[in-house]
Amino acid sequence: MKRPHPIASAFFLTALSFAAPLSAAPDKKLLSARETALSPTATPLEALDKYLSAARTAADAAVMGEYAYALARADLAEAAFYNIDRALITEHLDPAVRFYLAELLNAAGLEDASAEQAAPVPAWLGAPLKLPSLDLPSPGGDFDDASAAINLLMAQKRYAAAAVLYDRLCKKMPDIARCRAGYAVTLEKLGAYRSASAAAGEELALTSSPERRAVIAAYIADLESRPPLKYGPQKPVLKGRYLAYLGGGVNRYGGGTITSLRGRLGRFLSERVDVSANIGLTGGNDNDDYNGLTVGLGGRYNRPLGRLPLHATAAARLERAPSPDDEFTALLSPGLSYFTPSGSLDLYLDFALTGPYGGGTTLSLGYTVYFGGGK
Repeated sequence: MKRPHPIASAFFLTALSFAAPLSAAPDKKLLSARETALSPTATPLEALDKYLSAARTAADAAVMGEYAYALARADLAEAAFYNIDRALITEHLDPAVRFYLAELLNAAGLEDASAEQAAPVPAWLGAPLKLPSLDLPSPGGDFDDASAAINLLMAQKRYAAAAVLYDRLCKKMPDIARCRAGYAVTLEKLGAYRSASAAAGEELALTSSPERRAVIAAYIADLESRPPLKYGPQKPVLKGRYLAYLGGGVNRYGGGTITSLRGRLGRFLSERVDVSANIGLTGGNDNDDYNGLTVGLGGRYNRPLGRLPLHATAAARLERAPSPDDEFTALLSPGLSYFTPSGSLDLYLDFALTGPYGGGTTLSLGYTVYFGGGK
């Protein structure tokens, strides 16, 4: 059996060395930022400076929320609410995110909505830190202009910022029922159902139309019947979903370059395991007997690496490859996948254990789309 290509081996070792520090949690920079935040001699700006390198580009919801908390302590209200909304979009039921949301809402004067979050203090923090009063100035113009600006935030799912802005706008324009309607919806989106009910009640008091009053009353009854949110990990997002992959590969074998176009169609059996039927088209071999259609079956395991949406993957495949003699090929494929909301960018190495390319290594890159299914 031929040894794997030295370039491929170097790539694999580099990928493993890159992945190792990602699996450690929490990150050393984040620990240092927390120590500074808790230090009685450090200023909020000094703590924020540490968070800039530790958490500014984090993909983990709890770390996004922690970064928002650091921004709030430094009195950077707009950036703080932007990042708490990022955290909510990523993992809206994470208890740490809900704690940071409650702290920001309280500092912005939405005490009742803050109290409804009822999230525990994160273990690293021990006790809440003092935040300055936070303010987001309401948009200018008349109500239609101002509400249009806030509704743009709603369309972006930036509900925390929208709630604060509607609170300010309703105080500025206390006689407009539609303002209370918008405020109620933003609070509902945050899970502050009792506060949303109170805002809807204020809309009801300002409304004279019997038809509209009936709609508002039904909305209030619905809000008051809802139980508080239950925090914890979100429901599985991959189990039961279908996947479709398209990509290409390159292999330096026998002094030439062999290329392949590959696809696979399958389904996730769990959050970590998927199975698929594979198809490929190989070309570039001087002997046409080795070019052509490849079909087979495979399975893949994925595991998250630390706080990035990066997963280590390990796959195994059995394929019927074009060749005059030894047609079946067994492959092992370690790799890395960068997950997006709708799929993943996949980079992996195919180590051929048997078959016409036994001992060879193929570097492959492609994109997988996840769709349908789900439980």
